Amino acid sequence: MKTTSFFKIVLTASLLWFLFVNTSSDTPDIIYWNETNPLEWDDFKGYAKFDYSNRDISALTSSGIVHYRGCKDGRIIYKVRAYFEMKESWVKNEARTDYHLAHEQLHFDVTELHARKLRKLLSEQDFRCGEEEEFEQYIKKYLHNWEVTQQAYDFSTHHSLDKEKQKDWHHRIAFELSLLDEYKE
Repeated sequence: MKTTSFFKIVLTASLLWFLFVNTSSDTPDIIYWNETNPLEWDDFKGYAKFDYSNRDISALTSSGIVHYRGCKDGRIIYKVRAYFEMKESWVKNEARTDYHLAHEQLHFDVTELHARKLRKLLSEQDFRCGEEEEFEQYIKKYLHNWEVTQQAYDFSTHHSLDKEKQKDWHHRIAFELSLLDEYKE
């Protein structure tokens, strides 16, 4: 599985797709990050939106950070959550291994890590009602860090091919998540 420009473009476009919604309704095609319920291959219900026979691409995890907001007592209130999109995530049969699933789970864990970091940063801010645009810009600027980390993870591990780097990332993300335990949902 060598990395190609096409693969990078497709992976980047799919992974970096994120959604801002201002409603708290849950959908059955979304899984919110939960440390006791890791992803399973059955959660990957999507189909590739490009040439599925391309050998360079084995699986894709579509995750993002969603925030709900409102206004109460003159301040913007919010809820930040890491989510996984079942219908946008897919896997080829040959990649249905525990090892590949761990790589895809770590993409979701990176998303949760950045959701926690965003919760921490927002807890240190004081956005008032009427500052919704500034609030949205703050979040948008922060989400760039999440995007960069997702790209660095795939680049560093060669999309899971470098098993030592994969192990390093696993330990690093687990450690960083533990440091932000007080900001988990």
